[in-house]
Amino acid sequence: MYTIHEDQVEYKKLPGRDHKMIIGPQDFGGARNMCFGVAVFPPVSHAPAHVHPKEEEVIYVLSGHGEIFCNGEPEPLKPGSCAYIPPGTEHSIRNRSEGPLKVAYAFSPPAVQGSYDRK
Repeated sequence: MYTIHEDQVEYKKLPGRDHKMIIGPQDFGGARNMCFGVAVFPPVSHAPAHVHPKEEEVIYVLSGHGEIFCNGEPEPLKPGSCAYIPPGTEHSIRNRSEGPLKVAYAFSPPAVQGSYDRK
């Protein structure tokens, strides 16, 4: 068993959000088939749309509220909301909160932070 606290991991700035990849192949624990982390979206913002070509993603909202757009269709997000994003699905998150929107996420297979963002 391996245990780490998110405070032990530095955020990486990505367009419209900050990510902490906590567990994954290159990160703590050396997981081979998945990765896990948290992301924070600034108040009243909309992160750019992107696609993960082969990775499934699960997002779980920890705090804040907003919307997730999958293929352009919005769905509401609030604490406790859980979203599944299949591979190849364009998606983005809008934070409608006056404070940060924080989510936990998991990818399988693991993703490299930012490799899927549009340049």
